[in-house]
Amino acid sequence: RENTIKKADTVAALDQELIENFRHEYDRLAETLGLFNLDTVAAGTALYQYAVAGELDDSEPDASAPEKGSSGTGYTEGDFIKRSHYTVTRNPIGDVEFVPYAKQTTAQAILKGGFENAVSRTDKKAVQQMRAAIMAKFFKFLANGTTVADPDEGTTWNLQQMLAFNEAALLDALEANDDEGGTIVHFVNRQDAYGYLADQTVSTQDMFGMTYIQNFLGVQNVMLTNKVNKGTCFATPSDNIHVFGIDFGTLADTGLAYESDDLGLIGVAHSASYDYASAETYLVRSANFIPEVTDFIAKGFMAHQA
Repeated sequence: RENTIKKADTVAALDQELIENFRHEYDRLAETLGLFNLDTVAAGTALYQYAVAGELDDSEPDASAPEKGSSGTGYTEGDFIKRSHYTVTRNPIGDVEFVPYAKQTTAQAILKGGFENAVSRTDKKAVQQMRAAIMAKFFKFLANGTTVADPDEGTTWNLQQMLAFNEAALLDALEANDDEGGTIVHFVNRQDAYGYLADQTVSTQDMFGMTYIQNFLGVQNVMLTNKVNKGTCFATPSDNIHVFGIDFGTLADTGLAYESDDLGLIGVAHSASYDYASAETYLVRSANFIPEVTDFIAKGFMAHQA
């Protein structure tokens, strides 16, 4: 009949609600931090982090080999201009993943607790845990950063000093590579920051499992999270963060259809299992957040690292 709500419509609405909630969280994060490096690729596509090495050549002429020329501040008129040499090293860090989960809710549980408690609340909790796993992986990759701000042996920094010196170290690394880097984002342990927040009126926002603060202790963009160790901070330009999702359309062509967003960050499907008298929820974690250039990830510490 016309305008009849069918079972398939209800299932699709469940899928779309989870997707929209996840995308709303992601879109807020992307808008705040300026995350624009997005790719949808096949699962199993290799992911890399990159290290850039090299300096501008300022060498003077070599009397024993004048044909090699000179360059930069050492250049002599009429010489061959020596080439400055740079290398980009790729370090494979894994593949874009297809990480599937399934959740079964029995008819008895639904009848006892109601649909909202038995299915919807547990679906949302599962998606939150998937989001946390995405960010845990991101922070694992942040730890590969090669730019370090570390107090001298026998000295310590407070949180404000650590943030300031870490940003300075990152800016030096960017300048050395003739790169501006755009918006810099700092990641700090929540417990380290809350000692300061207790005595100040600061506006905060919660997004993607982290707490966001603007203009905190002299830096512009700070994310607070328990995924950073106490006494540690990370900083990287937002345009160094690359986001990958998988191509759910290819899966759908084979009959394995998930509801997904256009970026392929998460997949959801619901179905009924009459064999087990249960409602099935199928989830796929596919988003990968990668800080790509390790030179442009700064790690700061309050206490000297041996």
